[in-house]
Amino acid sequence: MLTKRTDRLPLSSRPRFEPDSDANDAGFALVAVIWSLGLISLLAIAVIVDARYRTRVTTSLTSMTAAAAAAESAVNLGIAAALARKARRNVKFPLRCQMPGGERVVITVEQEAGKVDLNTATAAVLLRLFTALSLDRSAGARIAGNIMAFRDPDIKDRDARPVSEKPDDSKKIRFTTIMQLDQIGGISPALFRKAIRFVTVSSGRPEPDGNAASSELRKLLSLDQQQTDSTQASSSTGDMTIRADVSAEDGARFIREALVSFGTKKNRPFRIREWRHGDDDAPALARTIQRREAVAASQGSCFQVGNPV
Repeated sequence: MLTKRTDRLPLSSRPRFEPDSDANDAGFALVAVIWSLGLISLLAIAVIVDARYRTRVTTSLTSMTAAAAAAESAVNLGIAAALARKARRNVKFPLRCQMPGGERVVITVEQEAGKVDLNTATAAVLLRLFTALSLDRSAGARIAGNIMAFRDPDIKDRDARPVSEKPDDSKKIRFTTIMQLDQIGGISPALFRKAIRFVTVSSGRPEPDGNAASSELRKLLSLDQQQTDSTQASSSTGDMTIRADVSAEDGARFIREALVSFGTKKNRPFRIREWRHGDDDAPALARTIQRREAVAASQGSCFQVGNPV
């Protein structure tokens, strides 16, 4: 009705209805402020989360670096303990002690003579080892054959070689480190982790010494053992692997290994031949944690080992 009435009026006399521009501007400004506050809040949360993440990463790296340094120091302690034992001092392995930084350390010594030499072990020994580790005789036979072929590439042509022609051992390819085992066909990462503890490249024996072998390897290969004292190695000379397993108070863990030659020269009591970053499988880790929990309360300072080392 109002529209019909206003249509009768002249254009100059008709009322004009204009939108409330001030109210619209205020509403838009309120929405903009709310969005700005939301974005600022999101940015602040992102900055806080990033700072916390960086702090955790930095703390973790710092803790791991400290554990690695403690592990290397523990290896040096193991070398000193082995030399002290050679001098007829009362030192027994494994050593369990606490570093000045609070890290708990387990130091073990393994003789290389008690391991399977990848360069000189017979095919039968390799077959028994990898069959026992893989639980598959065909896989063990394949791996043993691949190892034999790796260290002697001419093994496939040996049958075709004339009888008068002898193989040239100087041309053979040899393993220079146990870490090369992962280059062998059939060795999976899990199998590599299992086998790395039982192999060596420095014993020069066709089969491991039963007296120096670990209890696990003796069970795998059914080796005879004459000595039953598992707390000490049968000798303080030759090549040995010093292994330091370090656990920090914040949970960081680091394993360091060194291949050390003892008694090679009179004026040089030992020589570190190789450093390795050690590894451990889950069952062994569980046993290690149980042992540490059992002896944590009784562990003394590492600088008092051997009265003292």
